Amino acid sequence: MPISVIRPVIEPGRRIIVIGDINGNDEAFTKLLAKAEYSKKDILIILGNLVEEGPDSLRTLRHVMELSQNGDVYCLLGSSDVIVKELLRNDRNEELLQHILKNENCIIADMLKTCGIPLKKDSNMFLVKQSLRVLYEREIAFVCAMPHILETEHFMFAHAQVYPGNPEDMKPSEVIRGDAFLNKGFSFRKYVVVGHWPVMLYGGKFRKANPIVNSTRKIICLNGGISVQRDGQLNALIIPDESSEEFSFICEDMLPKGRVLNSQMAGETANTLTWPNNVVIPLERTGDFVYCKQDKTDLNFWVPESFLKCRDGVWCSEDVTDYQIPVSYGEIVSVILKTSRGYLVKKNGVAGWYYGMLEPLGKE
Repeated sequence: MPISVIRPVIEPGRRIIVIGDINGNDEAFTKLLAKAEYSKKDILIILGNLVEEGPDSLRTLRHVMELSQNGDVYCLLGSSDVIVKELLRNDRNEELLQHILKNENCIIADMLKTCGIPLKKDSNMFLVKQSLRVLYEREIAFVCAMPHILETEHFMFAHAQVYPGNPEDMKPSEVIRGDAFLNKGFSFRKYVVVGHWPVMLYGGKFRKANPIVNSTRKIICLNGGISVQRDGQLNALIIPDESSEEFSFICEDMLPKGRVLNSQMAGETANTLTWPNNVVIPLERTGDFVYCKQDKTDLNFWVPESFLKCRDGVWCSEDVTDYQIPVSYGEIVSVILKTSRGYLVKKNGVAGWYYGMLEPLGKE
């Protein structure tokens, strides 16, 4: 399959809203559009991964299809979206069956549930695919028509990465599956905006879900990890005009909120335990926490017990930080986790621990 690059002409004065990986979270997507005060006057660009991971893959896809009928909406193909194309293949039936059975948030599982087709371990996937091709012809066609890259005079947009030079020279798999794009050292003459790799995985002392803007190399990374990370959020980049670099961003994390009742200072240290360097050795359990040594380093962490999983004798932790976050009385924070020791919260996109009292406010 050749790569698809589109180059729409965007009139001066039109606002561009760019949204990172939605990951099947239509509620977050809807709330983010409302925060942005999105209208048909805007250009909406979605960086792929509409589906998978979240609870509403089919609804998300249909929502974007509806928006595209009524405005200038461009949805790029993401690494998760290609699973819809598996319905057009006559092979790899057993692999697809196992994927659906193991992933309840798979869009194909969503399709089957919506149309009332049961799926079992011995289901004939060839016949299942034939049925879904008819029932979801419009949805499949929409995904198959998604371009890989969108280029304008001052910007280039893709799901995972682009290389310097002519984008038509790239393979589709390179565009939608390139991990850790920011770490590859590329620089560009126009801004390249991508999703795919959650921004938290770029490491550093602090765990941040906000977009990364590298103005020197002209790269913007937008994937906030909604539906994938506990502290994830759906990010939107607001470009007031195609020729402008006066960016702003908004986000929606779907987490319950709380009001801080005790001020606290920032901690003296800040470390993060992040995939793929998340193999740990449990040392001591106290209450709902386990003291762990990070494998291959000298870092030790108190990890919430609920963050730990053992597979084939190897313990791994969900991503976590030991940072004591600075907060002031009355501030509103997102609550990631309540524990016996305090709260794992997020403030301005940064995750950390708060050890005071908190007034629950529920979801916004």
